[in-house]
Amino acid sequence: MTRYKPLGAAAVVAALFSACGPLDDALTVHSRPAAEAAGLELGAETLGRLMAASPMPDSALTAHWAEQVAYLWADYVALATVYQSADTTESLDYARLLEDQRFIAAMAVQRYRDSVVLKGIEPTDEELLKYFEDEQPLTRLDVRQIVLELSPEATEAEVDSVHRLAGRIREQVAGGADFLEVARANSQQPLEARGQVLSYQGHDDFPAAADSVLFTLRPGEVSPVITTSEAIYIYRVEGRHVPDFRESRNLLYASVLEERQKERSATAVDSLVENARRAVMEGAVDVARRVASDEGMDDGRTPAGLRLVTWRGGELTVEEVRRLFLVRSDIQNLFAKGSDEDLEFYLMELARDEILTTAAFDEGTEPSEEERREMATGMAYQLSNIASGMQLSHALVTDPRYDLELESTAFVERVLTSSRPAPWLGSFRLSLDPAYGIRVDERGAGAAARTAQELRADGLGGVPTPDSQPAIPEVGSEETEEG
Repeated sequence: MTRYKPLGAAAVVAALFSACGPLDDALTVHSRPAAEAAGLELGAETLGRLMAASPMPDSALTAHWAEQVAYLWADYVALATVYQSADTTESLDYARLLEDQRFIAAMAVQRYRDSVVLKGIEPTDEELLKYFEDEQPLTRLDVRQIVLELSPEATEAEVDSVHRLAGRIREQVAGGADFLEVARANSQQPLEARGQVLSYQGHDDFPAAADSVLFTLRPGEVSPVITTSEAIYIYRVEGRHVPDFRESRNLLYASVLEERQKERSATAVDSLVENARRAVMEGAVDVARRVASDEGMDDGRTPAGLRLVTWRGGELTVEEVRRLFLVRSDIQNLFAKGSDEDLEFYLMELARDEILTTAAFDEGTEPSEEERREMATGMAYQLSNIASGMQLSHALVTDPRYDLELESTAFVERVLTSSRPAPWLGSFRLSLDPAYGIRVDERGAGAAARTAQELRADGLGGVPTPDSQPAIPEVGSEETEEG
């Protein structure tokens, strides 16, 4: 996707000292095309009339929505031009899209994780049995409890007093006193809950300080006094529920394997990243925010090769971040709106991803050419679904009666009067733009919005419906890229 570049400083100075510069611009802006694609133009005047005649509310007659509509028109023109060839979407080059969308990197890292990092972590039956007996992960307890609360404002002397009371209570129940009666007399719980049996309690149901103690007790045994920051507990185990190891084997296997995967993955990533010694360059946060916030991605002003993050054996540049923003508007928004601290973290995370990708490629887990072709075929299928949503086909666009210039504006008109979401190319423009020149001019879109507003004010547009909204997704909408 290519945007018109903003005026550079020299051009601005020249315009200011030109006798007719600003006046000429004011007179000619309405003649600027709002969009271009495949050699066709959508004039600002035409776009303004389409918007004015639509059910769009007056509040939506803005440059922003004019730009979205212009992109929709360009999408239709580009795809219709693609479908003039019999091989349609499969003829496009998806190489950059595969790279910038991180499909190739994601596949390589996943294989690296599976074949290198996680190699040999599968637990044996002997290991599972030991884990089953030592950790008792599936054992459940029936318990009674006595709870003595600790106030956050309590003094040290008051806390000591509660501890002494707990010690005396524990001696009573351990010496044979009726636990239920002692609990009713001393536990600081709702009356109906005091001393009642809590059934089938697992490890997560107890405070961390109690967990390691309780599962060593037999039925009838009383726990020691257990202290947390909020309360003091005394438990008596009433029953134990231990499942059969053979029946639990598959569940245990999955649990142990998942835990080992997390531990091994975290260790491997931490080791790689720590050894790489990442460093965010001075001023990188401000540059990244400027690129993310600028409509034209700050293209032409900030050097593409400027380094934002460096590490041993690699670097992250402005151009790489810019390309990522083009296909990931969600990440772009994070960079545009985040704090300095957030942006430094995001840059470090992007560098982390690059480090992992490099390690994966070094291990030979990069997708083969055949696999890349398969991914490209999948993208071609997705794009064909979008074309289908636009009701485009090879038979239609090659019909002698088909007029692309007329049909493209008719398509936009239908979308603006419809309440259904419109198909949206989003990141697919990276594959279409080199061949079909998709361009949307921000100033032309602004002129179209002013035309629409003027027509509405003069009563020459359609009838606005305040409760309706244009059925046009925002740029980069993910849902529409799936057809």
